[in-house]
Amino acid sequence: MPMEQLPVFLDLKQSSCLVIGGGSIAERKIKLLIRASANVTVVSPTLTSALKRMLDDGKICHIGAMFKADEDTQVNLHLLENRRLVVVAIGDRKDSRAIAKMVMDAGVLCNVVDDPEVSNFIFPAIVDRSPVVIAIGTGGNAPVLALKLKAQIEQWLPARISMLAQKAGRWRALVKRRFSTLRERRTFWQNFFEGPIADHLLANRVASAEKLFRKQLIGEARPRAQVPGEAYIVGAGPGDPGLVTIRAHQLIRQSDVVLYDRLVSEEILDYARKDALQICVGKQAGRAVMRQSAINALLVTHVSQGKRVCRLKGGDPFIFGRGGEEVDALVNAGLPYQVVPGISAALGCAAYAGIPLTYRGVSRSVIFATSTRKDQSDLDWASLSLQNQTLVLYMGVSKIGNTVLQLTRHGLSGDTPVAMIENGTTSQQRVLHSTLNTLHRDADNQSMHAPAILVVGETAAMGRRFGWFESLPEIKAVEQDQSPWVSLPAMQAR
Repeated sequence: MPMEQLPVFLDLKQSSCLVIGGGSIAERKIKLLIRASANVTVVSPTLTSALKRMLDDGKICHIGAMFKADEDTQVNLHLLENRRLVVVAIGDRKDSRAIAKMVMDAGVLCNVVDDPEVSNFIFPAIVDRSPVVIAIGTGGNAPVLALKLKAQIEQWLPARISMLAQKAGRWRALVKRRFSTLRERRTFWQNFFEGPIADHLLANRVASAEKLFRKQLIGEARPRAQVPGEAYIVGAGPGDPGLVTIRAHQLIRQSDVVLYDRLVSEEILDYARKDALQICVGKQAGRAVMRQSAINALLVTHVSQGKRVCRLKGGDPFIFGRGGEEVDALVNAGLPYQVVPGISAALGCAAYAGIPLTYRGVSRSVIFATSTRKDQSDLDWASLSLQNQTLVLYMGVSKIGNTVLQLTRHGLSGDTPVAMIENGTTSQQRVLHSTLNTLHRDADNQSMHAPAILVVGETAAMGRRFGWFESLPEIKAVEQDQSPWVSLPAMQAR
């Protein structure tokens, strides 16, 4: 199928452009033209308040008249002289088409807003990370689809891609002098954009990028020493793939090796390249697939071999994720790394259960706690049992009995609200509302399983009113029998 339009990029710097119309639609087009450094003249009896400010600031010129194709032809033709392009944004279809014919008869590019049939150019949806600019067009058939694609590309595109392009432009002359053939230059740039120099720039480590660039440029004449890779300590969030950050998504996609926890979903692992080595190093029911010392060694080994290694963790890597221990191993080995925070299980699960962790007049603070010891003897129960705070306990499914005993022994009432959130933020989420006195019984009756977190405090009960995420459908039927399991209202979030 042939293209309906040929995509081109116009250099409009200091070019004279005419916009006919002074309303909100014209305003959007004028802003685009100004961003492209065009000289814009607006023909309209009236202007929006924003356009008036642009006029006062000297950003546009204004002719306060009505442009009519069937009147004052000589005057109108004079207005079209030496124009690079014209945009018609007056709303009246008949007048717009008559003006478009006059403009195109004068040999000037013309766009009639929302009427591609009589336009000889259209405005695409634009992703602007100058000098990187991406234009998306649908031939005027589906502008909303173009905007949807724009949003997806903006999410995918690294935030500092503009810096990467700018540096490449500044260094082109050096590379051209260093390599005499086009093939050599192309090979160098392919390695540049896929290697550690680009990684440094995208992470805003400009000095490191410049140092490595010059080293590699000089070193191309002799066998190159192996360049160390880099580790990415990445939080994958609590389970919903939609909660993975843009930066995490980008680093997962470019990694050569992915070391992942058991709680990282298949949907998130699908972000990785098909040729990436994926190794599960997580835990299940307290049994380690791999000791932490072995994970550290695996991380150091692969990075030392020049690979980009993503250590992918559920939640946030620095909240009960042992990310600090892995960073310590990388620092001791002298290897580069980045840390990308994730939405922690406490924040994500509480939000999807409709539980505010703090609430004015009810909870002034929140505490995150966990214990891997069987008797939980390392916890400061007196601090965890204070009033007017919310307590979030990780990894406590098998220790409910002792948790209740210690909290009530240290001062919390047995009527204190409690919420258990199982498989939070996923389609398998279940929320159990109970109290400290009845928690053990209710959790047994409903067969609570890991992964789950426990929220203790007055705000835990608010999930009954504030819950919004639709959980397992069978819970609705159980709820009619007054089960402590709560099915959240019917707002599907996935």
